[in-house]
Amino acid sequence: MASKNINPNILTRPQVDFVMALYSDGKIEEAIEEIQSLNEKYPNVPLLFNLLGACYKSLNDLSTAEKMFQTAVSIKSNYAEALYNLGVVQSLMGSYEEAIESYNKAISVLPNYPDAFNNLGNCFKRLGRLEDAIENYEWAVAYKHDFFQAYNNLGIAQRENQMLEKSVKSFQKAVEVNKNYMDAHLNLGVAFIDSGNKEMAKNSFERVLEIDSKNEEAKNHLKTLSAID
Repeated sequence: MASKNINPNILTRPQVDFVMALYSDGKIEEAIEEIQSLNEKYPNVPLLFNLLGACYKSLNDLSTAEKMFQTAVSIKSNYAEALYNLGVVQSLMGSYEEAIESYNKAISVLPNYPDAFNNLGNCFKRLGRLEDAIENYEWAVAYKHDFFQAYNNLGIAQRENQMLEKSVKSFQKAVEVNKNYMDAHLNLGVAFIDSGNKEMAKNSFERVLEIDSKNEEAKNHLKTLSAID
């Protein structure tokens, strides 16, 4: 009689919470077993395949994770989160063109998706398409004004594209949002060197050492700058 009450497309909240708790606690194998058990009762629920994909990704089984995310979006083509997750896995596998397609599909469903734009930028940068990377990083920070990682990525792409003044501003924005963001301070220092502003470069590297007194990269840059003086 109980089976007649099961809707094959709707999970209960406690079922979802239980699986999520296993995943959050790092009990990945147990989570997979529980999801697979739920799959027998609920064979067409995209959420379950998205969760399976996340589990396999955490186990670094990227090929299986990709299949799970693909199954999720085959059931629900406008599943933005699964499309995004698919892009993440494809990017980790080095399939950047496929990842770009997945991220673009996610954005077509959810236009204000800053993480997808940031990751799109990363893919384009990997492919050497700096202008496309810059455009997507700019969209990322447009939708999320405190996205300091995207500001840093934007600055890196701008610097590589010989847009030094703009790269300095992007790194400055990153450290304005997150004052202890060491990577951006380092990048800002290098950008100041490129711009010929040694004093500001020193300030940036000294700020890095305030955050991490053992940072060798900052120490080396400061030694080089001192030798030049």
